[in-house]
Amino acid sequence: MIIAQNIISPEIPTLLPSEDPVEALNLMDEFRVAHLPVVENGKFIGMASETAMMAASESVSDANLQYGNLIDGSVEPHEHILEVLKSAGEFHLTVIPVVDNEKNYIGCITLEDLVEKLSQMQGAHSRGGIIVLEMNENDYSLQQVARIVEENDAKILSTSVNPGDSGMIEVNLKVSEPDLNAILQSFGRFGYSIKASYQEPEYTEDLKKRYEELMRYLNI
Repeated sequence: MIIAQNIISPEIPTLLPSEDPVEALNLMDEFRVAHLPVVENGKFIGMASETAMMAASESVSDANLQYGNLIDGSVEPHEHILEVLKSAGEFHLTVIPVVDNEKNYIGCITLEDLVEKLSQMQGAHSRGGIIVLEMNENDYSLQQVARIVEENDAKILSTSVNPGDSGMIEVNLKVSEPDLNAILQSFGRFGYSIKASYQEPEYTEDLKKRYEELMRYLNI
């Protein structure tokens, strides 16, 4: 199981409440992030954003007011990687602070490391194929889906369920068998609607390109 404390980056610096906003912006630029944690005496105060620092750098207000718009989003060290992802999306953070229940600052997780671990967890780098099924939510049974896959000498490496159109759901399966023909035929015999499928090397090259594009974006 991947939890927050296992993916902390030791490289991300922290800011003091009295930090010069220009210096804060320089650090954000150096580490290619749009947020940095503000920490005082080991206690997490909040996340400073690039937008707030740019506004503060143009203001003549007192230094103590420069961090008035801190973001309070954080995760605890024991939280699952999906909770880290949820916080990153909810607070639109480029680095996610890890803080214990007494507000002691432990470290930060970068989006790059988060994406890499999620990729590993979803089996993105493993050999196999991807099948997308569409069905009514009441018809979904992971046990039955797994049985169909396993009867074709394959295993489910990862699965996710997403809302689809008109009250339907999409079930995304990463399976260990790169040749999906037999599995697709079995799903068809059991009446499953196959929305899409991706076989090697078809999906592998596309996934690699998308991953490289995301890494380039995160490093802008």
